[in-house]
Amino acid sequence: MEVGGLPVAETWYEDAEKEATRIHTTATDLAAERNTTLVTVTEVGNPARTILEYADNHDVDQIVMGSHGRSGIDRALLGSVAETVTRRARIPVTIIS
Repeated sequence: MEVGGLPVAETWYEDAEKEATRIHTTATDLAAERNTTLVTVTEVGNPARTILEYADNHDVDQIVMGSHGRSGIDRALLGSVAETVTRRARIPVTIIS
């Protein structure tokens, strides 16, 4: 549902939750095919801060995350979650672009 061309918050959140579940299921299935266990979680909040807090509070030994590969003015204006996590993490961070 949209209001003025923008998604309504509840609808956006539900859609994001469904997409997260789909991604988690796919990742878990791929890990199982390789005899690996994968634990997935969904957190809500400021992305970089939430990732770093989760890692600190759950004995995570490495963060692996994707990057949109923005550059120039887009990166300056929008910031970079991957860059912030990399700079502030106390553990190794692997960025996949």
